[in-house]
Amino acid sequence: MAINNIADLFVATLEQAGVKRIFGIVGDSLNGLTEALRNRGTIEWVHVRHEEVAAFAAAGEAQITGDLAVCAGSCGPGNLHLINGLFDAHRSRVPVLAIAAQIPSAEIGGGYFQETHPENLFRECSHYCELVSDGSQLPYILENAIRAAVGLRGVAVVAIPGDVALRRAPQRAITTSLGLALSAPKIAPRPDDLKELASMLNAAERITLFCGRGCAGAHAQLMRLAETLKSPIVHALGGKEHVEYDNPYDVGMTGFIGIRCHARLRRAVDVGHRFSLQAVFPGRRSNRANRYPSGKSWPALQARPRLGR
Repeated sequence: MAINNIADLFVATLEQAGVKRIFGIVGDSLNGLTEALRNRGTIEWVHVRHEEVAAFAAAGEAQITGDLAVCAGSCGPGNLHLINGLFDAHRSRVPVLAIAAQIPSAEIGGGYFQETHPENLFRECSHYCELVSDGSQLPYILENAIRAAVGLRGVAVVAIPGDVALRRAPQRAITTSLGLALSAPKIAPRPDDLKELASMLNAAERITLFCGRGCAGAHAQLMRLAETLKSPIVHALGGKEHVEYDNPYDVGMTGFIGIRCHARLRRAVDVGHRFSLQAVFPGRRSNRANRYPSGKSWPALQARPRLGR
């Protein structure tokens, strides 16, 4: 199908990324995008009653499918309402692309009606957040946003003025699905680290497995590990859906909304093995005073250094 303007190119790129639907509320600054969706007929527009619902719906879709999900909001309060859902998606590490429409480009910086700066507003809840101020920027900004959302597991935001979406599209071929890097990378510990961890576990008599969302997709292997080590399992909130079901070794959830027995359990072990690629606790007191008793070993398998806080 012909690509006549920036909005067409935007939708065609989302098609290439496998996007099936966009959650949002229509508005004049989104007219170019919604018209492109109507003409092409390949991506469903899912109308909601509040943009916050759109962001949470996209986060839910990404959480269930593991694939890129998309939401959109018009300029000003329209896209500002996305922020709660985007924070949720970003902290849950699910791939969501947010389209934040902007006021007419010639009016930016002039105190225009409902003017905000989404490229600044959403920076804290995204891996990538950029404004398309010229049509020639759209291909690489949108592709970078998709790669960031999928590869880094979180939110990416593309802000685009309504008038820019209606300008002529640059003559450029759409990147292939492979070029968009739609498969999240697989991460594995270094062999030497695994050997050291195995030696520590073999030498210990009482072991607790502390599991987070990094155990996603490895339930069977985790059950075999718990059986081999004869160890109980404590799960974090992020690991609940991946760890708790069909698990005779699970003693429940830890954290602010967990139960007290976990603290006693952790103090009774020789080694607490934190088998997680993501398990961040909300606050230094809960981490230091309750989570890691002194005199114990707490080796961890983790992908991001900040998780050791």
